[in-house]
Amino acid sequence: MKYLLIPLFCLLTITYANAQTTPRMVRFRTIGRDSINLALNEDYQMIEDSCATIIRYAHYNTGKRIFFGKFKDVSKQNPSLVLSEGTYTADGIKDGEFVSRYVNGNLQSKGVFKDGKYDGKWELNYENGKPRMTFEASNGLIKFVDVWNEKGSKTIDNGKGSYTVNLGSITWAGKLDNGRPDGTWKAYRTDDASQSTMIKESFKKGEFQKGANSISEYVDASRIVFFNTDMLPYVNAEKMMVSPTACGEAKQKHIVNAQYREGASAFSQEIGRLVSPYLGTVNIAPYNDQLILDGVVSKSGSIANLRYTSIFSEEIARGLVNQLRRLPLLQPAMADGKPVEQKITITFTFRLGSYSFSWRLLPITQK
Repeated sequence: MKYLLIPLFCLLTITYANAQTTPRMVRFRTIGRDSINLALNEDYQMIEDSCATIIRYAHYNTGKRIFFGKFKDVSKQNPSLVLSEGTYTADGIKDGEFVSRYVNGNLQSKGVFKDGKYDGKWELNYENGKPRMTFEASNGLIKFVDVWNEKGSKTIDNGKGSYTVNLGSITWAGKLDNGRPDGTWKAYRTDDASQSTMIKESFKKGEFQKGANSISEYVDASRIVFFNTDMLPYVNAEKMMVSPTACGEAKQKHIVNAQYREGASAFSQEIGRLVSPYLGTVNIAPYNDQLILDGVVSKSGSIANLRYTSIFSEEIARGLVNQLRRLPLLQPAMADGKPVEQKITITFTFRLGSYSFSWRLLPITQK
């Protein structure tokens, strides 16, 4: 009897480790030849059973590493709540209607795939149930109809308006006309407050004309991905990735350092603009030393709590602090999209009657 049970139900174990954690045992259950139960987190990454929020019931070809047939993802806490469902072909291609829901039961997305490409009308909503976007697709070509921001305001109305797509490290932004790109589009680093252009592309009535990056120009095809599949989180399960955060560990926050919207060099110029007139009124010739000012960039972006930790002239130190209080606001540091304080150090070096300065932001300690 013992040997008959082995092909019907077994546990496959994946050992996962990194430099900061001890080895982990992340398992998934196989039932019969090809049916599996996957323990997933909210990002549809594999995780230890005890920390799973989603259970996937599916068919999986371990040789080809693909899902096939129907699948269903349910809430572990409420197994009657189906979070996502759809169908894969025998070759692992998404085909037919796919539906996903938030853990509160509200519809997240609904649409059809045909041979792995978006097909027909798609609708996506925010977690509160309000609409996020609708688009129509044919052979994978997307034509946007309506798009709303998180505040409920329309940014695209009947295919016309401004559109941005966050692809993780890069964001594309431009205009849509008749649901397709038109005019000039640009890409910038998502975390760059100055939004300095990295890539530029031009379109005419939805047709790509040309593009250019810092190295060369190109005319073969657009580099833009107009729809981020992160809005369809169930797609992540196809990667069979193990969560980098172990069960019981705090998830690493996405940290963005404080920034000056005009760029770091422009902020240095602002410091120079403020301190130069003052230092021109005091005698710095006798000094051959450094003055270090420590402070914070507050949650509102102001430079606050400036204090001098090494001092050779209290008068000069107080004078510089008074001038630097007038610095313009920065974009505050962000942790998972929420403003946090960040320490800043401004160092002045005096030598032979001249001076120089530098500044740096200190790393944010995650809690």
